[in-house]
Amino acid sequence: MKTFNWSALSFKSIKSFKSIKSVTLSYYANLQRRERMAVAIAGGVIVVLLVLQLFIFPTLDRRTRLREAIVQKSSDLQKIHDLKAEYQSLSRNTAAMEERLKRRPKTFTLFSFIDRLAGRSQLKGNIAYMKPSTSNIKNSPLRLSTVEMKLNGLTMEQLTAFLHGVEDRNNAVWLRRMTLSKGDQAEDLLNVVLQVETFQK
Repeated sequence: MKTFNWSALSFKSIKSFKSIKSVTLSYYANLQRRERMAVAIAGGVIVVLLVLQLFIFPTLDRRTRLREAIVQKSSDLQKIHDLKAEYQSLSRNTAAMEERLKRRPKTFTLFSFIDRLAGRSQLKGNIAYMKPSTSNIKNSPLRLSTVEMKLNGLTMEQLTAFLHGVEDRNNAVWLRRMTLSKGDQAEDLLNVVLQVETFQK
């Protein structure tokens, strides 16, 4: 089996390196002052570029990535805080709504509530129609009860008083939509289409 003479190889490498070094120094010594300066500047530029490439740029890249990660994590954390606040607000509103529904008479219906309110407000003669409807709410024991009604020939004072009675917090009733138009008989009177809603067990 053939074996390598590592000591001989090492000696040859050292000798070769010394030979290259000797040639380089000889070449550099033969250069004029201006050429030596140019070589020195070129060597300095190469050293600077190597330092930038090997040390400075990687460090700056890591810092940039770290800053971006911090900004992203801060944004994610703020979103979590916002979602938490929204959830807590919804939970409080839901609890308050359930409490009002419990206090409401078990015989309560939205249609009868609106009909009685129109009677107390002396607006029954102004009712063009009342259309009740009910829809189920997904993943909830509650149903959404809606009444659409049209009232003709109201003054602004009559409408304001009626709306104040509609949005009764104790009965958990709210106005979803309202459309106004000029009255048919007089321009200072209003025709109103309302959509009123509540939750129903």
